[in-house]
Amino acid sequence: MIELVLTIIGRDRAGVVASLADVVRFHDANWKRSELAEIAGTFAGVVVVEVGDDRVDELLANLLILRDQGLHVTAQQVEAPTSAPDAEEVRLRLTGDDRPGVVHEISSAISERGISISRLGTVTDLPGSNGGKRFEITVQLSIPVGTDLDAVLDAISELAVSLDVALDVEDLTGDDAG
Repeated sequence: MIELVLTIIGRDRAGVVASLADVVRFHDANWKRSELAEIAGTFAGVVVVEVGDDRVDELLANLLILRDQGLHVTAQQVEAPTSAPDAEEVRLRLTGDDRPGVVHEISSAISERGISISRLGTVTDLPGSNGGKRFEITVQLSIPVGTDLDAVLDAISELAVSLDVALDVEDLTGDDAG
């Protein structure tokens, strides 16, 4: 069996997921994991499928047919995973008045500390002060065991203060992160 990571993007419409699922199922592939969303009228996502070695080429060829439906699909074989280090999972939610550069500042501060972002979601449809918009960024972090979690959270808290944003922290490993 071979695992493939599929990316899909196209104009949102009813039946996008069903079209992809039809092709996957037709080739006896197993839909293992996915993240799919509609944003600004565009449907995009990532799907991991597992397919028999003898069906890969046929599956890849039939995924191209989805272009006729306005869907662009790419496929990449999953390489043998290296053993991931143990990590604590922490979710941050930052909210404040929207302005350019917020995602850059937050993601840079996280990256500088050697921490991986495993999920990121943003919204700017919230009413803000002075007639402007507010943003909300939700970031899930994978913090390697042995990293000083308190120091990381202190640094992120300082950043939140400097950006004048509210910060909520949720420890997803079951411990109280603050």
